[in-house]
Amino acid sequence: MGLPLHGLTLGAVLLAGFAARAEQPLRYRLEPGDRLVYERRTVFSRGDSNRPPEQRTQQVQIWCLAQEGDAWLVLADIMEAAEGRTSPARGAVLRLNVDGRRRPAEEGLSRLAELDPALDVLPMLPLAGHNAADWLSPPDTFGRRWRCRRAGVDANRGGHSRVDFNVEDPTGVLEMRGDLRRGTIWFDPAAGHVSRLESETLDSGGRARTRTTVVLRRTIQHTPRWAMRRAAEAERYVRALRHEERLLHEVVTRPAEASRTLEQLDRLWSALQSDVEQQTASPFRRLAEGHRETLRAEKKRWRTRATLAEQWVGKAARPWSLQDAADQTLTSEAVRQGVVIECFWSVDSTAGLRAMESWRRLVAACRGSGVPLICYNMDADIRRARVGIERCGRGLRHVLGGPLQAVERVPEFPVVRVLDQTGVVREMWVGWQREYTGACELASKLSREGKN
Repeated sequence: MGLPLHGLTLGAVLLAGFAARAEQPLRYRLEPGDRLVYERRTVFSRGDSNRPPEQRTQQVQIWCLAQEGDAWLVLADIMEAAEGRTSPARGAVLRLNVDGRRRPAEEGLSRLAELDPALDVLPMLPLAGHNAADWLSPPDTFGRRWRCRRAGVDANRGGHSRVDFNVEDPTGVLEMRGDLRRGTIWFDPAAGHVSRLESETLDSGGRARTRTTVVLRRTIQHTPRWAMRRAAEAERYVRALRHEERLLHEVVTRPAEASRTLEQLDRLWSALQSDVEQQTASPFRRLAEGHRETLRAEKKRWRTRATLAEQWVGKAARPWSLQDAADQTLTSEAVRQGVVIECFWSVDSTAGLRAMESWRRLVAACRGSGVPLICYNMDADIRRARVGIERCGRGLRHVLGGPLQAVERVPEFPVVRVLDQTGVVREMWVGWQREYTGACELASKLSREGKN
């Protein structure tokens, strides 16, 4: 029992204090120069395996660089440690407001999936002006939503607010992957940030389990002057990302020059490294080196893309006779009437599954030009292909293109290409994009030319 204190026990006073704290709204509170350092540990295990669980440790950092109106300019980065070595650092620049609504920079969106673990510590909170006990977040970049319930103050976690969550995915991608994710966030309302996160991801059969624990290890305060310099570097980093995306696309638009393009990419990030202040331990210097390391490690991937472009672009698309999802036999002559956008995907590619939401937006964007869009599932397993179409491919026209893979040999998914009126492939795009603007613009242009 606690000692009496003006008629109350000490325990009652503590509980009253926690209750008062629980009434505080959940809001981010950041200042330029703030740096949050988290340790992220994951344990992956299979119920049907005798092997020990796989473990990995990552460092996640959130850097507040500037205040911009009602939002902060933030850098989120992540770096993995394994056997005493660190993997290349990855980062994303975004705007974050007080309730956690995130606006990632358009540049770098194609690599945003790599930053998922870092963005976990920036959950979306109830809308400003609301202190709801339950809320459903708006869709994130990939269409997922977090259903949250505020479970009150946790005396075992320093009186921080406990929020339980489940991840929902109306696009069907998580269902197709068999991932069920739930967890708990502890939010420090006084400090205005997440202090701890625990989550569990199960596959649909319960055979595999991933447990994740993220703990805030340090908070560091840099000077406003330091933050101002990093904000200027963030602008240069975003510009470099824009150039990188353009150059990577040139790998497929100018495949014969792929080696020179990759050299240009290395010089791009080398220049940013030199441009960033060395004595300040800037995160952007580390990110620039991470891009260089990744490009070197993925050189074979980019050359494989160039090879596919050499096989496709400027040449007539291969004719075919295939079945659609309703078991109807179709021919390429019947469906390739005029300009066509063709999209390739596989149920084994998360990026390919996610692209179908982008392709639905592409269909809507091209509706005025009347350009059709055809989706080719390239899996040999027809049963799984049908499940993928049912769960993720609603509203799109699908062809079971597994037999084509033996001759087309598409190395990665998704891939989008535009065919002109004569059936010649005019351009292609490899990888996930939120908006396939280039494909829509080219298809619309070719369609207008064909009508004139």
